Amino acid sequence: MTDHFLQEKFDNRRFLLLNINKIWQIAVGAVAGACLFAFLYFLKTDILKGEPLYRAQTLYGITFDREQVDNIHDYYNDYTWNEILDSDQIAGRAAKKLGDVSKEEIAAATTIPTMSDIRFIWVYVDMESSEQADRVMAAIGESLREFALATDGFTEIAVWDVKGTEQIREDSLAGRMTVAGAVIGTLAACFIICFANAMDDSVYTEQDAEERLGVLPAGVIMKTEKQQPEFFEKELTENLQKLLGDKFGVKKTGKIGILSVDSIFGFSAEWEMEYLKEVLKKCFPNAEIVEAAVEPTEREDAVRSGLDAYILQIPYGKKNGKILELVWKNLALQERLPDAVVIVGADEKFYRRYYRKCEK
Repeated sequence: MTDHFLQEKFDNRRFLLLNINKIWQIAVGAVAGACLFAFLYFLKTDILKGEPLYRAQTLYGITFDREQVDNIHDYYNDYTWNEILDSDQIAGRAAKKLGDVSKEEIAAATTIPTMSDIRFIWVYVDMESSEQADRVMAAIGESLREFALATDGFTEIAVWDVKGTEQIREDSLAGRMTVAGAVIGTLAACFIICFANAMDDSVYTEQDAEERLGVLPAGVIMKTEKQQPEFFEKELTENLQKLLGDKFGVKKTGKIGILSVDSIFGFSAEWEMEYLKEVLKKCFPNAEIVEAAVEPTEREDAVRSGLDAYILQIPYGKKNGKILELVWKNLALQERLPDAVVIVGADEKFYRRYYRKCEK
């Protein structure tokens, strides 16, 4: 049998109902995503975090000598000051003063944030200990004063304000990370569910069976063990009478077999088998109803060869489209195609929503 699943007409209602039945999985995906992101954030900030950093903050006031260079202030902003801070003029001098800290370490530890006034610069020094941060800041301050004395256009650079050295504490992003995880988990769950349902070749509706096997089922048996809905019971009874009536009338004797595929699809349809027997007895009171199986054993060959007609059970929603096509192909090659097909184990709620109105 050719693979025509991808060429089949897309059933929008079937697709929508299958997705609706799995809304709870989307909620699970959202919770799982939120928990995963929260755990990763906790892992990063509490378990895998490095040594705490301490920040020394000092505000320096700059006095320009405009008589020497009239437009000197045009050349100095936070960008150029950060470059100067990392150069030999500042970081290099500070490293020589300290002796145990390299120029590269000082350059990596120091920053100047955005300046709101060209006459003042904040200098931040981030180190693994408050004492080391204070030492580096003191060396930076001396280097800045020396830089001002050695550079045209400056009168002096002096300390204007000092904030106490404090441990750097980042704002908690746990809430944002949890929300982001929930959103991503929801989107991922939606994609996986929609993709899986779009590619699902299971038999859910009678149209699915027609697409897979080229034949419409005689009816549907719901998985509930309560009384079957009147609409579906009537449909099954009338269709079986029509399909098998020519071969097996009410007054004739013979055998009708029910071909079970339980072992192949890995599900139990015992109740559905008994219900189908009852329906057949109502339709054909004089019939002998026997069970058969798909497996090509000698016993089953003998049973099937003595049948006047037989019915094939198709399981509902068991992700079995390809296996079902294989079974049907083998039956066709053996010239033993069933006289009727019945979908068993169906979801009554799904069918009522799918067909919208069915009498109870």
